[in-house]
Amino acid sequence: MPPEKQAIAAIADAVTRLDPRMATVVLMRRGDDPLWTGLPPALRELGMEVSDVRLPPQDRCWAPPAPDDRGRLLVGGRAYAADVLIYHDPFGPGRLGADLQALYRLLDCGVKVVFVDFPHGMTSAVAADPLRNAYLSALSADVETVVAAGAELRAVLQDSTRLRVRSGSTGVLEVSRPFEVRDDFTSALLDVPVLQLPYGEVWVVAPPESFDGAVELSTGRGRHVRARVRRGRLSPEGGAGALPEFDAPMVELGIGLNKAAPWLPPATLFEKSQGRLHVGFGDSGLIGGSRRERLHFDLPLSRDSSLDKEW
Repeated sequence: MPPEKQAIAAIADAVTRLDPRMATVVLMRRGDDPLWTGLPPALRELGMEVSDVRLPPQDRCWAPPAPDDRGRLLVGGRAYAADVLIYHDPFGPGRLGADLQALYRLLDCGVKVVFVDFPHGMTSAVAADPLRNAYLSALSADVETVVAAGAELRAVLQDSTRLRVRSGSTGVLEVSRPFEVRDDFTSALLDVPVLQLPYGEVWVVAPPESFDGAVELSTGRGRHVRARVRRGRLSPEGGAGALPEFDAPMVELGIGLNKAAPWLPPATLFEKSQGRLHVGFGDSGLIGGSRRERLHFDLPLSRDSSLDKEW
């Protein structure tokens, strides 16, 4: 089966897992990649009603639509009824057009959301095709294999009293209770009806006070930054490269599960790459925690990072 069709099948599977009924779906996409032109007919074959909304080519903003007072999605001056929103999250040049509160409003209206990370608008033709192929490969990963791996790792980590992450030559980060362990599907079906594709992540969500120690973060192109962590707050200690400027505490430790996702910082695939670790900052409400913030973002730990647990 061509990778586009496998990826389309994975997106359709995500919709049916979130809403087993014959859902009303709004697709918000950028460009005319075969992935996007092939998705609406595939969903309609499954009995879904689909509104295919193609955003303007110059639209590079991450900005899920706001709901009106009847819970309909407002896009380009039109209102769309939806059970599920499929939102093309474009890896490539762009900027933030809305904060997470817009997404919370959608969820509060009962709309379930599938984010699909996929390149669009890449300025380098040399990088565009390999990156597209990498994302298609990750999207095409066998769903049941990812589900089983997530359930197995979640069960192991949930029984531990403390986690220890080693990164670089000196980084040791400890994650203490209280924390909760989640994966793509259990979180979406339990209380946060959001899926981010490609699949393949288990994460530990905890209050900032649970994180203490030191980490070595990858900043891309083989460069690393060392940082101290005190009650979830980072303070750089040296290394090649620089951390982005932010004032948000650590709330997440993520572990990738997707064998087909290459480790490609700063591309978002680093979150899903099998065995690779990252840490998340800011909002935790959308991953099962209690902090509602404007933003959530992730940073990859160095490629040699490893995870231990204590019983």
